[in-house]
Order: sequence, then structure tokens, then C-alpha cells
Amino acid sequence: MVRLSVSGGAAENADLAGWLDEEDALRGHVRRVAGPVPDGALGGELQQLVVGLTSSGVTTAVASVVVAWLRRRTGSVSVRVSGRDGFELEVHADQVRNMDAGQLRAQVDQLVSAAWPDGAGREPGEGADGE
Repeated sequence: MVRLSVSGGAAENADLAGWLDEEDALRGHVRRVAGPVPDGALGGELQQLVVGLTSSGVTTAVASVVVAWLRRRTGSVSVRVSGRDGFELEVHADQVRNMDAGQLRAQVDQLVSAAWPDGAGREPGEGADGE
């Protein structure tokens, strides 16, 4: 499981959630988490997204969507990715906006390795040799 939080607030979190929802591999894996409910409000604003990582394929899909979404942002928006093992990584739109294809792939790989360290590149049940 990873938590995604966008620096731009509820509207940016909702926009990223929409992008994640459009990815077939992520259907049913993304949960929206609202923040505290202010006095007089009917509900809290979208504070973060929680994504269940059931395979390295899901992890790669999340990382790819986050990087693609950031490339299309203007300004200094960032996404903080944190996991249950205590890892935390922040990716900034300014960093990825001008990357070439090789650099983008490396950024996706870095996110996948951080979020799925014990199974990077393998599906659950596969050994280190891929079998």
C-alpha cells in the first residue's frame, strides 16, 4: 500500500485520482481519504489517495500515472509517495517536465523500487529468477 498526497490540495488530489481511475490496471485499487471535517462543513476535503499494491504491475501502473500526471502540471506541484515500510519519496513537476524518455523510465523505476522493494519486477509468488 502507498499513500499519495499532492502539494496543490484537494483539487489536485482529485485530478490525480481521476487519472488513476482511468488506468484499467488500477480499477478497485485506489481509495480516496478525506481530511478532518471543518466546523459547519458537510465533509472533509480530499487529503490523500491510498493505493493497494497487489503486484509489481499495479505498482508500475501507479508510478507511470503519477509521472505522466506531473509532466502535465504547471507550477511547482509535487506528489509525496509514502509507504507502510516508512519510505517516503517526493516527486516534483519541475523535475519530470523536461525529462527525456530514458529519464522518465528511470523515474518510474525509482518509484517502483521504493514502493515494491521486495518484489520489483516480479509478480507475487515468483522467485528471484522470475519463476
